[in-house]
Amino acid sequence: MNTYTLSAAQRAALNEKSNWRGAREVAKDWGLVLLAFGLSLAWPHPLTYVLSTLLLGCAMAGFAILQHETAHRSLFATPALNEWVGEYLAALPILQSMPGYRAYHMQHHRLAGTLDDPDLIMTKDYPVSPASLRRKIRRDVSGQTGLKSIVGLLGMYAGYWQYELTGKVERVTPAPQGVVGYLRMFVKNNGHLAIAWQVAIWAALYALGNGWLYGLWAIAFIFVLPTCMRIRQIADHAVVADPMSTNPLLHARSTSANWLEKLLFAPHYEHYHLEHHFMPTAPCWQLPKLHAQLKQAGVIPEQNQATSLFDVLRRATT
Repeated sequence: MNTYTLSAAQRAALNEKSNWRGAREVAKDWGLVLLAFGLSLAWPHPLTYVLSTLLLGCAMAGFAILQHETAHRSLFATPALNEWVGEYLAALPILQSMPGYRAYHMQHHRLAGTLDDPDLIMTKDYPVSPASLRRKIRRDVSGQTGLKSIVGLLGMYAGYWQYELTGKVERVTPAPQGVVGYLRMFVKNNGHLAIAWQVAIWAALYALGNGWLYGLWAIAFIFVLPTCMRIRQIADHAVVADPMSTNPLLHARSTSANWLEKLLFAPHYEHYHLEHHFMPTAPCWQLPKLHAQLKQAGVIPEQNQATSLFDVLRRATT
């Protein structure tokens, strides 16, 4: 049995949004940023810098999920607050665009389980050999993926490339006219504010006498975040029961995760990805409840349940 229908009352309960809970989710990530820099400011030591960099990577992974939540208009009950936080406190600090992401990501939900799904390119070739996965992870941890993403994101702000986060490159047509046209598009897409966020973070640290600590933020973005995102992508849709089914119970995965996996790879209940596809309008903190209902109904295929994110990686390699 791989069909299931929620009652109207169940859907209403799961769709209930909260400004307070939304603010709490945002505070988690910005709290990690303050903790990370606070540790290195208070106890300057190479090991502390490593820990701070990992914590910053965790926060950035969280920002990416907050952008995702606000793209679905599910993080806050107040629409204007949802839009503002998603763009200015989640997307722009990590050089992304919530409106751009929303336009692209809604296609993923509309076309999931078909050959036209824009995200299919990231998971369609799994399972891969262990050596192939190691090569992919090596590109991430060596900074190759992160450096390319910076170029790509700045180009997307400028209207040079279409907004996508899959590595696919497609020119915008019609293109802006000349340097002035690209600069105008860069400002229109808030690219200048994304740069301003980087300057503001550096300036705050400089005012505390340690502007060089901004380097930890840059290292986390270039080396840690791409690795977190790749593992999350594999966990979400790779090696599922039927990737070519439009049924979310078949084309997405629900994964158990320990505290470390949640911190690094699955903040804000991201590991309940099957549940999110089953009900995309539900706020992230409602997904554990939905998971319990689907689990009790026995409608989640065994192949679409994993005991951990590392269990997923084991399945994704043959």
